[in-house]
Amino acid sequence: MLKNITLLEKLALGYASVFTLIGFAWSYIDHDSFKHYFVVEDGFTEWSTVVFLLIGLYVCVQRVWLLKGQKPFLFLFMTSLLALFFFFGAGEEISWGQRLFDVESSKFFTENNAQGETNLHNLMIGDTKLNKVIFGRGIGILLFLYLAVLIPLYRSKEGVKQFMDKFAVPIAQNYQIVAYIVLLLLVQVIMASSKKGEMLEFAGSVIFLLNVAFPYNKSNFEAKK
Repeated sequence: MLKNITLLEKLALGYASVFTLIGFAWSYIDHDSFKHYFVVEDGFTEWSTVVFLLIGLYVCVQRVWLLKGQKPFLFLFMTSLLALFFFFGAGEEISWGQRLFDVESSKFFTENNAQGETNLHNLMIGDTKLNKVIFGRGIGILLFLYLAVLIPLYRSKEGVKQFMDKFAVPIAQNYQIVAYIVLLLLVQVIMASSKKGEMLEFAGSVIFLLNVAFPYNKSNFEAKK
Protein backbone atom coordinates (compact mmCIF):
# COMPACT_ATOMS: atom_id res chain seq x y z
CA MET A 1 0.00 0.00 0.00
CA LEU A 2 2.91 2.37 0.73
CA LYS A 3 5.07 1.15 -2.14
CA ASN A 4 4.23 3.90 -4.62
CA ILE A 5 4.00 6.92 -2.34
CA THR A 6 6.62 9.66 -2.24
CA LEU A 7 9.26 10.20 0.43
CA LEU A 8 7.45 13.34 1.61
CA GLU A 9 4.28 11.33 2.15
CA LYS A 10 6.17 8.68 4.11
CA LEU A 11 7.89 11.29 6.28
CA ALA A 12 4.65 13.13 7.07
CA LEU A 13 2.78 9.90 7.80
CA GLY A 14 5.64 8.65 9.95
CA TYR A 15 5.74 11.94 11.87
CA ALA A 16 2.02 11.77 12.63
CA SER A 17 2.15 8.07 13.52
CA VAL A 18 5.12 8.31 15.89
CA PHE A 19 3.87 11.30 17.86
CA THR A 20 0.28 10.07 17.96
CA LEU A 21 1.46 6.81 19.49
CA ILE A 22 3.70 8.72 21.92
CA GLY A 23 0.78 10.91 22.96
CA PHE A 24 -1.54 7.92 23.27
CA ALA A 25 0.88 6.05 25.54
CA TRP A 26 1.83 9.18 27.50
CA SER A 27 -1.82 9.94 28.28
CA TYR A 28 -2.10 6.59 30.08
CA ILE A 29 1.31 6.62 31.75
CA ASP A 30 1.11 10.13 33.22
CA HIS A 31 -1.97 12.08 32.21
CA ASP A 32 -1.07 15.23 34.15
CA SER A 33 2.28 15.69 32.43
CA PHE A 34 0.67 14.72 29.10
CA LYS A 35 -1.78 17.61 29.52
CA HIS A 36 0.81 20.11 30.74
CA TYR A 37 3.63 19.33 28.31
CA PHE A 38 2.44 17.45 25.23
CA VAL A 39 -0.97 18.97 24.38
CA VAL A 40 -0.55 22.28 26.21
CA GLU A 41 -1.61 25.54 24.51
CA ASP A 42 1.20 26.88 22.28
CA GLY A 43 2.97 23.56 22.71
CA PHE A 44 4.36 20.93 20.36
CA THR A 45 1.13 19.42 19.04
CA GLU A 46 -0.62 22.76 18.58
CA TRP A 47 2.21 24.32 16.60
CA SER A 48 2.66 21.15 14.57
CA THR A 49 -1.03 21.38 13.67
CA VAL A 50 -0.62 25.03 12.65
CA VAL A 51 2.40 24.26 10.47
CA PHE A 52 0.62 21.46 8.59
CA LEU A 53 -2.48 23.60 8.10
CA LEU A 54 -0.36 26.45 6.72
CA ILE A 55 1.33 24.01 4.34
CA GLY A 56 -2.15 22.99 3.19
CA LEU A 57 -2.96 26.67 2.63
CA TYR A 58 0.18 27.02 0.51
CA VAL A 59 -0.69 23.91 -1.55
CA CYS A 60 -4.16 25.26 -2.35
CA VAL A 61 -3.00 28.80 -3.17
CA GLN A 62 -0.23 27.45 -5.41
CA ARG A 63 -2.76 25.15 -7.08
CA VAL A 64 -5.08 28.06 -7.87
CA TRP A 65 -2.17 30.07 -9.25
CA LEU A 66 -0.86 27.27 -11.48
CA LEU A 67 -4.29 26.21 -12.75
CA LYS A 68 -5.82 29.62 -13.46
CA GLY A 69 -6.59 29.75 -17.16
CA GLN A 70 -6.63 25.94 -17.35
CA LYS A 71 -9.50 25.11 -15.02
CA PRO A 72 -13.02 26.61 -14.89
CA PHE A 73 -14.09 29.16 -12.29
CA LEU A 74 -15.94 26.56 -10.19
CA PHE A 75 -12.80 24.44 -9.78
CA LEU A 76 -10.69 27.45 -8.77
CA PHE A 77 -13.40 28.76 -6.45
CA MET A 78 -13.72 25.46 -4.58
CA THR A 79 -9.94 25.19 -4.25
CA SER A 80 -9.90 28.75 -2.90
CA LEU A 81 -12.55 27.78 -0.34
CA LEU A 82 -10.35 24.89 0.74
CA ALA A 83 -7.45 27.34 1.13
CA LEU A 84 -9.66 29.50 3.36
CA PHE A 85 -10.53 26.41 5.41
CA PHE A 86 -6.84 25.74 6.04
CA PHE A 87 -6.29 29.42 6.91
CA PHE A 88 -9.26 29.46 9.28
CA GLY A 89 -8.09 26.27 10.98
CA ALA A 90 -4.59 27.63 11.53
CA GLY A 91 -5.92 30.93 12.84
CA GLU A 92 -8.36 29.27 15.21
CA GLU A 93 -5.65 26.95 16.51
CA ILE A 94 -3.57 29.88 17.80
CA SER A 95 -6.60 32.07 18.65
CA TRP A 96 -5.62 34.39 15.80
CA GLY A 97 -2.33 35.30 17.45
CA GLN A 98 -3.96 36.51 20.65
CA ARG A 99 -1.48 34.84 22.98
CA LEU A 100 1.48 35.67 20.74
CA PHE A 101 0.71 39.39 20.78
CA ASP A 102 -0.80 39.46 24.28
CA VAL A 103 -4.17 40.80 23.11
CA GLU A 104 -7.04 40.79 25.58
CA SER A 105 -10.32 39.14 24.63
CA SER A 106 -13.44 41.23 24.22
CA LYS A 107 -16.26 40.93 26.74
CA PHE A 108 -18.20 38.64 24.39
CA PHE A 109 -15.40 36.07 24.25
CA THR A 110 -14.54 36.24 27.97
CA GLU A 111 -18.19 35.49 28.75
CA ASN A 112 -18.96 32.94 26.03
CA ASN A 113 -15.66 31.21 25.25
CA ALA A 114 -14.69 28.17 27.34
CA GLN A 115 -11.09 29.40 27.50
CA GLY A 116 -11.84 33.12 27.41
CA GLU A 117 -9.99 33.40 24.09
CA THR A 118 -10.77 35.01 20.77
CA ASN A 119 -11.74 32.00 18.70
CA LEU A 120 -14.96 30.36 17.52
CA HIS A 121 -14.34 26.67 18.18
CA ASN A 122 -14.31 27.11 21.97
CA LEU A 123 -17.54 29.12 22.10
CA MET A 124 -20.16 27.69 24.42
CA ILE A 125 -23.76 26.86 23.47
CA GLY A 126 -25.27 26.43 26.90
CA ASP A 127 -23.02 23.83 28.51
CA THR A 128 -21.71 22.49 25.20
CA LYS A 129 -18.64 23.61 23.25
CA LEU A 130 -19.28 24.63 19.66
CA ASN A 131 -16.15 22.60 18.91
CA LYS A 132 -17.93 19.36 19.89
CA VAL A 133 -21.12 20.14 17.96
CA ILE A 134 -19.74 21.46 14.66
CA PHE A 135 -16.02 20.78 14.54
CA GLY A 136 -16.36 17.41 16.28
CA ARG A 137 -19.61 15.68 15.38
CA GLY A 138 -20.19 17.66 12.20
CA ILE A 139 -16.78 16.92 10.72
CA GLY A 140 -17.08 13.32 11.97
CA ILE A 141 -20.32 12.83 10.02
CA LEU A 142 -18.85 14.46 6.90
CA LEU A 143 -15.74 12.28 7.16
CA PHE A 144 -17.87 9.14 7.45
CA LEU A 145 -19.89 10.11 4.36
CA TYR A 146 -16.69 10.97 2.50
CA LEU A 147 -15.00 7.65 3.28
CA ALA A 148 -17.99 5.30 3.22
CA VAL A 149 -20.11 6.82 0.45
CA LEU A 150 -18.32 9.36 -1.73
CA ILE A 151 -15.03 7.55 -2.34
CA PRO A 152 -16.62 4.18 -3.31
CA LEU A 153 -19.02 6.01 -5.65
CA TYR A 154 -16.18 8.04 -7.14
CA ARG A 155 -14.25 4.88 -7.98
CA SER A 156 -17.24 2.98 -9.37
CA LYS A 157 -19.46 5.60 -11.06
CA GLU A 158 -18.10 7.69 -13.91
CA GLY A 159 -20.79 10.34 -13.41
CA VAL A 160 -19.82 10.83 -9.77
CA LYS A 161 -16.14 10.94 -10.75
CA GLN A 162 -16.74 13.71 -13.28
CA PHE A 163 -18.91 15.66 -10.82
CA MET A 164 -16.33 15.46 -8.00
CA ASP A 165 -13.45 16.35 -10.31
CA LYS A 166 -15.40 19.37 -11.53
CA PHE A 167 -15.80 20.51 -7.90
CA ALA A 168 -12.06 19.96 -7.21
CA VAL A 169 -12.67 17.35 -4.51
CA PRO A 170 -9.40 15.59 -3.56
CA ILE A 171 -10.11 11.84 -3.24
CA ALA A 172 -8.14 9.99 -0.57
CA GLN A 173 -5.68 7.26 -1.49
CA ASN A 174 -6.03 3.85 0.18
CA TYR A 175 -3.33 4.48 2.78
CA GLN A 176 -4.98 7.81 3.67
CA ILE A 177 -8.32 6.07 4.16
CA VAL A 178 -6.67 3.55 6.47
CA ALA A 179 -4.91 6.38 8.34
CA TYR A 180 -8.24 8.20 8.92
CA ILE A 181 -9.87 5.03 10.25
CA VAL A 182 -6.95 4.06 12.51
CA LEU A 183 -6.79 7.59 13.93
CA LEU A 184 -10.51 7.61 14.74
CA LEU A 185 -10.36 4.19 16.38
CA LEU A 186 -7.17 4.83 18.35
CA VAL A 187 -7.90 8.36 19.57
CA GLN A 188 -11.64 8.96 19.34
CA VAL A 189 -12.79 5.47 20.43
CA ILE A 190 -10.01 3.98 22.58
CA MET A 191 -8.21 6.99 24.09
CA ALA A 192 -9.78 8.10 27.36
CA SER A 193 -8.08 11.50 27.80
CA SER A 194 -10.10 14.71 27.99
CA LYS A 195 -7.44 16.16 25.67
CA LYS A 196 -7.90 13.65 22.86
CA GLY A 197 -9.38 16.40 20.71
CA GLU A 198 -5.93 17.98 20.47
CA MET A 199 -4.50 14.66 19.31
CA LEU A 200 -7.22 14.37 16.67
CA GLU A 201 -6.46 17.89 15.43
CA PHE A 202 -2.73 17.16 15.29
CA ALA A 203 -2.79 13.85 13.41
CA GLY A 204 -5.92 14.77 11.46
CA SER A 205 -4.24 17.89 10.07
CA VAL A 206 -1.37 15.75 8.73
CA ILE A 207 -3.66 13.18 7.09
CA PHE A 208 -5.90 15.87 5.64
CA LEU A 209 -2.87 17.66 4.19
CA LEU A 210 -1.73 14.41 2.57
CA ASN A 211 -5.27 13.86 1.27
CA VAL A 212 -5.24 17.30 -0.39
CA ALA A 213 -1.62 17.44 -1.56
CA PHE A 214 -1.36 13.81 -2.75
CA PRO A 215 -4.86 12.70 -3.73
CA TYR A 216 -5.94 9.57 -5.58
CA ASN A 217 -7.12 11.83 -8.43
CA LYS A 218 -3.87 13.83 -8.55
CA SER A 219 -4.01 14.16 -12.34
CA ASN A 220 -7.05 16.42 -11.89
CA PHE A 221 -4.87 18.93 -10.02
CA GLU A 222 -1.83 18.94 -12.30
CA ALA A 223 -1.15 21.83 -14.63
CA LYS A 224 -0.80 21.09 -18.32
CA LYS A 225 2.64 21.80 -19.74
